[in-house]
Amino acid sequence: MLKRMISYTRIVVFVSVLGSLLSSLGWLERPDVAEGQRGTTIGQYERFETVFPVRADYENPYNPDEIRVAATFTAPSGTRFEVPGFYMQPYEDDCRDDTCFAESLVPVGDGEWRVRFSPPETGDWTYRIVAIVNGDERDVRTGSFKVVASSNPGFIRIAANQRYFEFDNGTAYFPIGQNLGWSWEQGGGIYTYIEWLDRLEAAGANYARLNIDVPWFIGIEWGSPPGQYGESGQEAAWRLDSILEAAQERGIYLQVTMIWHQAFRDYNGLPVNVPRSPSRPDVSSDFDNHPYNVRQGGNMQVPGDIFFNTLAQDWLERRLYYIVARWGFSPNIFAWEIVDRLDQIAGFTPERDIEWLNDLIARVRDADPHQHLVTVGSTDFQPAIEENANIDFSQSRIYQRRPIEQAEDQVQITFSALSETLSRLSRPVTVTEFSLNPWFEPTADDPEGIHIRKTIWATALSGAAGSAMPTWWDTYIAPQDLFSLYAPLALFTDGVPWNTANLQMVEPILTTDAAVEYAPLRIEDFSRQFRVAPGPEISYRITSDGAYPPTSRMSSYLYGTEYNTRDRQPQSLVLTPPVDTTLTIGIRSVSTAADAQLIVSIDEVNVATLDLSSGTEGTNFTIPITAGTHKLGLDNQGADWLQLEYLEIAQYRAPLRAMALADRDQGLALVWVQHRDYTWENIQSGVDIAPLNYRLSLDDMPAGEYRVEFWDTTSGAVIGEEVLLVSGEAERGQLQVDLLPITDQLALRIFRTAGPAAETAPPQNETPTGTPAPPLTPGDTTPEATIPARRDLANGTEESSPTP
Repeated sequence: MLKRMISYTRIVVFVSVLGSLLSSLGWLERPDVAEGQRGTTIGQYERFETVFPVRADYENPYNPDEIRVAATFTAPSGTRFEVPGFYMQPYEDDCRDDTCFAESLVPVGDGEWRVRFSPPETGDWTYRIVAIVNGDERDVRTGSFKVVASSNPGFIRIAANQRYFEFDNGTAYFPIGQNLGWSWEQGGGIYTYIEWLDRLEAAGANYARLNIDVPWFIGIEWGSPPGQYGESGQEAAWRLDSILEAAQERGIYLQVTMIWHQAFRDYNGLPVNVPRSPSRPDVSSDFDNHPYNVRQGGNMQVPGDIFFNTLAQDWLERRLYYIVARWGFSPNIFAWEIVDRLDQIAGFTPERDIEWLNDLIARVRDADPHQHLVTVGSTDFQPAIEENANIDFSQSRIYQRRPIEQAEDQVQITFSALSETLSRLSRPVTVTEFSLNPWFEPTADDPEGIHIRKTIWATALSGAAGSAMPTWWDTYIAPQDLFSLYAPLALFTDGVPWNTANLQMVEPILTTDAAVEYAPLRIEDFSRQFRVAPGPEISYRITSDGAYPPTSRMSSYLYGTEYNTRDRQPQSLVLTPPVDTTLTIGIRSVSTAADAQLIVSIDEVNVATLDLSSGTEGTNFTIPITAGTHKLGLDNQGADWLQLEYLEIAQYRAPLRAMALADRDQGLALVWVQHRDYTWENIQSGVDIAPLNYRLSLDDMPAGEYRVEFWDTTSGAVIGEEVLLVSGEAERGQLQVDLLPITDQLALRIFRTAGPAAETAPPQNETPTGTPAPPLTPGDTTPEATIPARRDLANGTEESSPTP
């Protein structure tokens, strides 16, 4: 493998040191200059770095209790930033030609102290650096520099709408990318990793997830005594320095995993045989190999001791402190992920060990002057973790169990996982990992990455704060050249006001003039617990792929007006049948102590009353329900409880599925439509998928003129446009769009461009080749050559349009 050239564009400011006074105290090596060099100019959010010696008596420069170097930066506004310093041994790649397979690192000079900082304000800054050695504080350096405006958007924050991300400069950040957890020497080391970053950049991606606690690539503490980061640790640190600079050059933001769960558990192998090819690193390292293990020089007997052993906890906190001190300057750190799978650490008990987690989070936040986002991972939804107020956003993981089990509908399980998490939290949620196979790459099942294409689009249009992030980057995505799957979604989402719009999940209505079968939808996964105190009132939105929130949280019991009234809570569901159909309500049982009376309402109008005698079992009744969006109410006005068995809508699931987000105040909608036959199983089997022609409708959209863009999710091209009118009572109506024939997937961006108080302008990104899409602002009209027939959707009339 040829050596890939790594470009470095450091902004390193080597400032001179203090003068003869401090030199006489034996602290400094160069006594000839009195203070830091002045006149340096850097860009806003760019790196200021100063290198300096500290001469003092200490044994371990990585122990902040023994020696701690800290800088205070004072902004033009007067705001002060406390920034920790760090000790490092510089390294360089000794490979001098293009024949190297992986990096060959050699130390350069002696170890040195540094401070790194990215100033967030323009103007004149000053700084002061001190060293505290065994409690004795001494000045090390003072200096100043000037900051000018730059194109760097700054650090990533939680947007005001609490569902998405944004940069310091107010532009939206919608993460699209994948896991890039590690490379390894036999796989090409840093050269291969930066090649992966190149391929992500070429696809328009802006995110990667990196694990910096694995011994075969970046493991700062693996291979060193506990609490020390010697030769192997500094080599690992050089790799992270290089990756972070490469990510910055390519516009990619890293979610950095600080603690690998397997370091504190025993690895017991896999339940399947992993293919011999392609090559992969040995990932069996576990607590047996960890420096905290007493057999490796530590003081922990078993992995679960990490929650109780105060010395081991101190070592761990020191490592997190060092990570933040060395790399916390960077805006290209998207987030610190404290632990990748906290619930998989041996002995983890949520109620007991959340305090341990909170201590680690506090240590990171105390050290981080830029207050990067913080998150924590778990294998499945853990309320104690995900609802922890100390983390900024939550994560989901979605793994099927191929090849052991038959695959399920990938979109349905994605929607179900997001529904569970999003409905419980008022913070951003990301899908951090997903695959058909949790043990090895799914190449044999899906060599073309059909499940990736479906999952990243479904996630983005289901309310997640970014696209889902696939795994198996090294053995699947790279060998199969699947990076290009991200490009269409990156183009589609570019310019969408994620951080300022009020985008909510909505259920589109899909109808067709053709004779098709709509499949029934049966809901029966209710909670069967008896006499549970009701939670807050919730309206369950029933989609063709599941419920939001999940109906597993809805009690099957409807309590009456005389007994168990403490637990009484009528239920509300929002249904959107595409055609006139029927709803069947199944009753499992009625109390043997007293009668019940089921009241059914549609749109707050009572449509049916069913008197049920005490002891009734196994009955049902059916009512008609018309097409459109309706609010279904279920109440019990009898004396005692009844228990629901199921709800079944006879015709509900179309051969197409659609997922959509809409801001119904601004007149903005994003829609993804998929042919249900477009699956990796059918593609692999060579099934001929017949095209479907459907109409898509969105209720309750504000009146006005809309521009609809039709996007090819394979090429990322806009393949058509349409201008539509919506009018109706109370300035709202139904938006109807005739879709193009679909055999796989289609996406739509819908913007109101004119109308009462129209405020939403289409994104100003460059539209890929296809039908041209010039940018519009409210009140603009589309050029004549692209205006199709204009329809008044409320009245069903159509106006003629200019002929191109």
